[in-house]
Amino acid sequence: MKEIERRFLLRALPQGLKAGTKIQQGYLNVKCPELRIRQRGKGFYFTLKGGEGFTREEIEARVSRKVFKALWSITKGRRIKKTRYTLLHEGLTWEIDKFHGALKGLIIAEVELPSESTEFSIPPMINHLIITDVTDDRRYNNKALATQGLPK
Repeated sequence: MKEIERRFLLRALPQGLKAGTKIQQGYLNVKCPELRIRQRGKGFYFTLKGGEGFTREEIEARVSRKVFKALWSITKGRRIKKTRYTLLHEGLTWEIDKFHGALKGLIIAEVELPSESTEFSIPPMINHLIITDVTDDRRYNNKALATQGLPK
């Protein structure tokens, strides 16, 4: 499945968001394809991602807590923790991630698009908070954040 998304660095978390979902993810392999294990709320997932930038290949499968725990130990030193908030705008779902731990203070909004040609507008509640578009800036992908920390 193709994942087509745009990502934006925000200066603050928008006001008025509903409760978020806690996420922790760790990387088993950071080369291409990347392999990660993730806990999102009460669910556990294994994901394979290939490519870089605007369009990437992604395969995700649900796994048991037991599998997650076994693989989680292998990800030490390659992990992120964040709270994900969602908001709907003009038929598209925006995800806003507020990072924790060593990445505290980092906030990234992303929108997943149905095709590369999809036009979209930025929700008014985040438009004024955007610092820059980081879609093509590899330093801001989760894999780089997990392995290299905050960009300088």
